[in-house]
Amino acid sequence: MIRKTTVATFMWLLFAMWATTGAHHSTVAYTTTTTILKNATVRKLAWANPHCFLTFDVKDARGRVMTWSIESGSPSALSRVGWNRNALKAGDVISVELFPAKNGSPVGRLAKVTFADGRELLDSLYKASPFDTVQQK
Repeated sequence: MIRKTTVATFMWLLFAMWATTGAHHSTVAYTTTTTILKNATVRKLAWANPHCFLTFDVKDARGRVMTWSIESGSPSALSRVGWNRNALKAGDVISVELFPAKNGSPVGRLAKVTFADGRELLDSLYKASPFDTVQQK
């Protein structure tokens, strides 16, 4: 009886941990296609765990300045694909490819950053869709 209870408890804990991990790493809030925002001005790169955040200003179709905040991978994951804490500085003008929020808020998941000289920094999970499982360039 004790063995059955132990196994049942273990299975329940395993499921509970999987469910919370899946919820934390869910991409359900974002669209499955990217949007490119050009002439964005970097406000801040927050180099912190568990995810880095990039905040930037860009003009919308009416010419109004919108402030966007987008998440990316962790500092360790980004550093493996060429980033460092000084990769973007306040005032840098960039193009940002991102998976925007479905609800229209100015938030999203980073796909890549392109500098004026053509250099690119990919997100640690850059893919054709945030739902893919194979990294592509």
